[in-house]
Amino acid sequence: MTTPPTPAELADQAAEAVRALNYATLPWASGLAFPGDAYSTVGNLSMLAMRLPQALRQITGFIDRQHEQGALYSDQGTDSLETRIALLRSATDAAVIAADGLYAALEQAHGALSPIGAQGYGLDDEPYEEADDCPTCEAEQDSGEIYPHCCGCGADGSSERPDCTCG
Repeated sequence: MTTPPTPAELADQAAEAVRALNYATLPWASGLAFPGDAYSTVGNLSMLAMRLPQALRQITGFIDRQHEQGALYSDQGTDSLETRIALLRSATDAAVIAADGLYAALEQAHGALSPIGAQGYGLDDEPYEEADDCPTCEAEQDSGEIYPHCCGCGADGSSERPDCTCG
């Protein structure tokens, strides 16, 4: 039976995922091929920012409960413990406010990206020839409903239009 990761390990994984994201979004990394890729990425970052305040509050709550039970000490003395806990509360309160602001800004960016598409892949454009061999694409061509995607199949990575299955 595997032991679930600790909160510190999960935070490390999140930090590593953001580091990998930073590399994947470099111009030469080809991680972003279409505006929809940016839209989905910013939307997921928005969810990350939205979830951070809860984790921060729960961490502070843990320390507060430990302190109330007398289970904490500071190697700099009792006065230092009170000071450190007050600093923790102040810093996490500021971090929650910052995360809320980050979430709001990312939601605006996500909304701004929503109508943006790549030339040659819009609703009024003719489907690409690559779509001719794909039953999904052919069905959408017949219905007249074409969405942005490299092969014209309509996939945009969202839950409504999943990843391309033309493969």
